[in-house]
Amino acid sequence: MLTKKQKKILDYISKYIRINGYAPTIEETKKHFRLSSVATVHEHLDILNKKGYLRKERGHHRAIEIIKSQISNNIPYIGLVRAGYFPKDITTSETKLFPTDQLKNVLDNTEAETISDKTDLNSWINTIQCMDCVEAMKKLPNNSIDLVVTSPPYDGIRKYNGFTYNLHNAGKEIYRVLKNGGLAVMVIQDQTKNFGKTLTTFRTIVDWCDGIGFKLFETVIYKKYGAEGAWWNKRFRVDHEYMPVFLKGERPQYFNKQPLKIPSKWGGQTLTGGATRLTNGKTLKARPIKINPLKCRGTIWDYSTCGDGTRLKHQHPATFPDKIPYDFIQCFCPEGGVVLDPFIGSGTTALAAIQLNRDYIGIDISTEYCDLTRKRIKEEARRTLF
Repeated sequence: MLTKKQKKILDYISKYIRINGYAPTIEETKKHFRLSSVATVHEHLDILNKKGYLRKERGHHRAIEIIKSQISNNIPYIGLVRAGYFPKDITTSETKLFPTDQLKNVLDNTEAETISDKTDLNSWINTIQCMDCVEAMKKLPNNSIDLVVTSPPYDGIRKYNGFTYNLHNAGKEIYRVLKNGGLAVMVIQDQTKNFGKTLTTFRTIVDWCDGIGFKLFETVIYKKYGAEGAWWNKRFRVDHEYMPVFLKGERPQYFNKQPLKIPSKWGGQTLTGGATRLTNGKTLKARPIKINPLKCRGTIWDYSTCGDGTRLKHQHPATFPDKIPYDFIQCFCPEGGVVLDPFIGSGTTALAAIQLNRDYIGIDISTEYCDLTRKRIKEEARRTLF
């Protein structure tokens, strides 16, 4: 038996997961019930865990899994309608009882209806939506996107007509709409202010992992080439950006790095002295090794911006190379999958998706940039990028 408070907490978490696609944080639960301390929430969760109602993974804010709820063999139908578990067109003026197996069939078929104001995903496929990205993503169904590739307008380094954004709220919606095993790639850098970095990149990584529920699959460094002979008097030239790769779930649903292979420096030659050093400190016996022509790409990816893109593309103040989304889509999105860019800008992600036979959804709050993207798609979609 559960206490009244424990049942309320279990019902709150169950409904939250059904609506959002992920569990509430301990802090959110505390605020919802107006509790004085998160320790009280932990205490109730531990009891629910011991009694087999849920599973909570320590050290992860949203890692709560509902194992069983308070639904019995006969369920008061009207109570579930009021709680939002049924479609809006199902109403009743009296309490009816339904067997558990019949209720389960209804619940399994109404996940989309439990979230209000959701759009039909197919109506947004291969379109550019001109609106605030958080509000736009709220209209997308849970677990509907295979891959996100984007670059937010970070740190005010470029001017974007005065538009503002919230990376935390964007991350929450990205997490919800991604499929289990889906990934989100962000191209980002930190501004230098008063001889110090803003740390926006690192704060965002920690927030999206600890506060939203992502795993950091990898941090790739985008190495770019500046103008030859350039010189900065008070700091080093910045010739890199960060590309953190966030994972929802245990492992990527799709991973194909074969197209990302790069030439080996000594490809085709046989080298000696290839002794492997083990993690325990021992070194294996040296042996001749024939070097393959191609090798696995590491975590530093070189891209030249010289000659990249069209004049139309560069009407946008901050673009990334065409090859960046192209490479990530090949690696992490299955053919026919859906790629989302919530800060679509000049449309580079959409064009890469088209080239690779993937569907896309682009979002941008700027009418100017939405029109720019649509124009690029119309004029450049048939071009071969690479």
